[in-house]
Amino acid sequence: MSVSSVQPGYQIIDMSSKMAEEAALEIQQSQRELSIPKDNSYDFNKVEFNFEPSPSQIESLTKLNTSNQYSRIGTNVMQRDQEMIGSLLDIHV
Repeated sequence: MSVSSVQPGYQIIDMSSKMAEEAALEIQQSQRELSIPKDNSYDFNKVEFNFEPSPSQIESLTKLNTSNQYSRIGTNVMQRDQEMIGSLLDIHV
C-alpha cells in the first residue's frame, strides 16, 4: 500500500484557489459600489481624509492572505513528498 501526500497537497492548493477567487469577487463587488458616479457634478474631486475600509473588505483581504498561506502549505507538502521519494530512491539504489 503506497502512502503519498500529493493528493492532500493538491486538495490544499485547490481550497486556497477557491478562497482566493471568492475573496477577489468580494473585493471586486465592493469596488463597484465605491466607484465614482458617471454624472457631470464635481463631487469626485472631494478628498476623503477619514476613509476606513469596510469590515467586508478587511475580511476579503484576510481571506486572500489565508489562501496565500494555504497555497504555500500545499506546495510545501508536495515538495516534501518529492524529497522523501528522492531519499527513498537513494536508499534503494
